Formats: sequence, C-alpha cells, structure tokens
Amino acid sequence: MSIKVDDLTVISVIVPVYNVQDYLPECLASLANQTFSKPYQILLIDDCSTDDSKSICEDFVRTNPSLAKLIYLRENSGVSVARNTGISAATGTYFTFVDSDDRLPATALQQLYDAAIKHKADLVKGNNLIFNEVRCRSANHNVKKEKIYEGEAILSAFLQHKEVRGHTWGKLFCRASFAHILNPPKVTMAEDTLYCAEVFSKAKKLVLITDTVYHYRLRPSGATGRKFQTGAYLWWLHSIESCGHFVSNATQQRHLKALQIRTLLQLVREARHLKTKDLSTILPEVTARQRQWQLDASPRRLVFKISPKFLFDFLKFKLQLNHLKHRLRYQNHANITH
Repeated sequence: MSIKVDDLTVISVIVPVYNVQDYLPECLASLANQTFSKPYQILLIDDCSTDDSKSICEDFVRTNPSLAKLIYLRENSGVSVARNTGISAATGTYFTFVDSDDRLPATALQQLYDAAIKHKADLVKGNNLIFNEVRCRSANHNVKKEKIYEGEAILSAFLQHKEVRGHTWGKLFCRASFAHILNPPKVTMAEDTLYCAEVFSKAKKLVLITDTVYHYRLRPSGATGRKFQTGAYLWWLHSIESCGHFVSNATQQRHLKALQIRTLLQLVREARHLKTKDLSTILPEVTARQRQWQLDASPRRLVFKISPKFLFDFLKFKLQLNHLKHRLRYQNHANITH
C-alpha cells in the first residue's frame, strides 16, 4: 500500500525530561493541543527522573498513543544526550526542541512550518515570551518584522546575539540538513550555544518570524553562583571560544570578538556577588581568556576592526575587572597583616 505524503510525520517535537513533575503536565498539554494541520510526533526522553515525571510521561503516552512516544535513557546522561537521542529517533521532516518546564502556544508548530514552506528555509526562529507565576513579558531579542538571512549572513546574525540567541528551543530545524549535528554531550553549560553555532554555520536559509512560538518559564534558581562553585563557567567560556571554529570571514570574526567581550563582561558582573576567596580562581581564568582571545582596545594591538559597542563593552569590562582585582588584593593584604 502506498503512503500518502500527508500521512508522514512532518514535525518531531523533542522533549528531554528530568525531574520536572510540577511543570510537566502544563508542557505536555500545550504540545497535545497544537492546531497543526499535519501529522506530528512528541518524543519524550526520560533522563532517569527520580520524581513523578516518568509516570506523568507514561500516562500521557497511554492517553495519546498515536501522538507521543516515551524513550528511557539507561542512566542519567544530561540534556545533550537526551536531545541527541530524540534527534536519532525523529522521523519528521523537521524537528524542534521543547524544554519540559516550558510550553508552546497552540499555533506554534503551524506558524514555524508555514514559514519554512513559504520561504523554503531549513531553519526558522520565532519570537518568545518569558513568564513566571507573577508576570509575562516579550523577550528582548524578539523581532518586529520578518527577516531572512542566507549563506554566511546566518552565522553572522547568530554571533551578533541580538535577534538570535543560543537556545535550541523556539526554532524549527530541517532534519535532512541538521540530523547529523550532535549536541555536545560533555559540555555542562552553554551547550546550546555551541550546538546552534554549528547549525547556523551549516544552514542555507534562516527566517525570523514575528509570531510568538515559545513560552519560556523563568524559574527561581541559584545557578549563577553554582556555575562558579562547580566550575561550569569554564564550559561557558569553552563554548564561546569554540564558536570560533565555524567563523569563515572578517565580519563573523568581528561579531565573535564582540560576543566574547560581552561574555567576559557578564561573567565579571556576576562575579561581583562572590566571596573574595573565590575570585582568586576565577579572575586568572578571565584574564587568560582576554589575552588568548586577543581582546584589546589599544589601536596598536588591535587585530580586528573596532566598533563603538565593542569599545564601550571593553571599557566596562576592564573597569569591573580592575575593581575585582583591587578587592582581591585588599583582602589578601588584610589577611597577611592579621
């Protein structure tokens, strides 16, 4: 019996699941209630949850047997392995990622798909909302008009980090174009950024649409401090540095440098809240990256064309870095005298 094109899975929705019992039902309901007019599948990848997430997934699959599939990982392996497992199991022409504590507006899949078909694009990104129990707001990087990027301009748009950020969610990927690209399994922070950098470097056409296709839940977390305590911030720096592997022209190089200095600026801003003793480990790493990445505003030492925004961020970075170094020296001196 021949299979009609309309009977084939069009979009695979990949959902890594790990200990999100409080948010998972809302996420799954939003996936099941899509207005999408073509067949799609929901792939739930349970990463050895220890709460009721697993049973919630099992109930959902029993209720939606033709729509959802549950895949169990044998050991807790992290979000990247879960996403890669989903990509391997996907049968859709396109795939998209959804974090299990977030939700999709009802028209999300339809709007992403319509844009991909209309423009023959292998990559589509939509707008998103950020919400919690108190309020909901539009993301700062949302676009107000539809935009199209092709060829090398796609990675440039990503590295600028204005209209496109390094999140896997809120995007539709053509499986034929990107199924061979894996999320880095050992990276514990900013793995999305590294994955997206490779995808955007390989994409042929990117479309940014004005439709809201994703609701990102802002959860209370102590992750800012933990990244320093666990050393995960080093993976953050690694991911930003590794984006350079995909740079192919001078424009992309300039955007990469601007992204690097913004990353270091954000890092030292967050480090202001740390105990002084932790700075003795972190500040040498920051200084080493600045030197390694050749970030300097001196005209004699510049290796790339400077922009006013880079200069502004660089000066703010140096000011904050010097303040932290002074704080560290003062504390070390106080410890010696006492």
